[in-house]
Amino acid sequence: MRARRGPKAAVDPWRPIEVLAERERAAGGGTRIWLTVFLAGAECPYTCVFCDLWRHTLDGPTPPGAVPAQIAAARAWPGLAPRASPGAGAPHGSVVAAGDAAPAFDGVKLYNASNFFDERAVPAADDPAILAAVEPFGRVLVECHPRLVGPRALAFAGALAARGAVLEVAMGFETVHPRALPRLGKGVTLAHLERATADLLAAGAAVRAFVLVGAPWVPAAETVEWALATARAAVAAGARHVSLIPVRGGNGTLDELARRGEWTPPSLVDLEAALDRCLAELAPPGGAAADIVVTADLWDFERFASCPACTTARRERLEWLNATGVAVPPVFCAACGGAGG
Repeated sequence: MRARRGPKAAVDPWRPIEVLAERERAAGGGTRIWLTVFLAGAECPYTCVFCDLWRHTLDGPTPPGAVPAQIAAARAWPGLAPRASPGAGAPHGSVVAAGDAAPAFDGVKLYNASNFFDERAVPAADDPAILAAVEPFGRVLVECHPRLVGPRALAFAGALAARGAVLEVAMGFETVHPRALPRLGKGVTLAHLERATADLLAAGAAVRAFVLVGAPWVPAAETVEWALATARAAVAAGARHVSLIPVRGGNGTLDELARRGEWTPPSLVDLEAALDRCLAELAPPGGAAADIVVTADLWDFERFASCPACTTARRERLEWLNATGVAVPPVFCAACGGAGG
């Protein structure tokens, strides 16, 4: 898999790759304004067939002190001014325009394209400085492989809880398809995910699940069903936010699998259907599971849109679903018959 990769981008371990202000629907109602920081750091030790995050990582370990320095730089990032309240239909994950009223951020997302509790990616000796750097935030979201959720993660969660803040850990549930999951290169089982989730919840942390739409080795005709089954398993384990992520080609390995007929890129219609099904079953507004949020990842949206006539309408619909969780009628397109937004 590594041999099929293209070149990495050059990154500076002392400066974030990107910093955004984002608005997102929150479990239980309302919205949160996040300071989202894309950290530069070491590559993940796992080599998942679907991953392309390695493109913006270091070849070696993250230098001590680099992550706290990047967080400090992010907090002083120019031009970030989140709105005090979202407008009607404001999209989940939308970048908030500069120049609006600027209240305090509700939380900070520290995405490091790896695992936050991996010593090579984030040295444990930096934890006190990181905790000091995120002191203004009521919620801190990081990403981590379930097998790297251990005493350090639980201690980090406890340190935040002691001052009234919440750690949220995003973990890749990916797919529960019994033949696909063992082949992804993740080295994880559903039992690992359930154990890590239970440990985090017991420590007062929250869990966010990443679910793949169109995972390799999942039959294309079953894409939506397995996305729903995986989201169902994540919620049963205790996740309260599920993010549906369409699998993107271009990392070399996926392209080879596509040539072999072992992977079919998901369509925009697949992503829409998966979100519709998950919202209807797992997070109906006002239902018993109203504290569960399910959203679709719209990064690189245009890659999945094949019909110019309905692309804009489909994006607007997905943004509405992300922002509100309230179902609206599907898009009808005379040009593609609804099959190729």
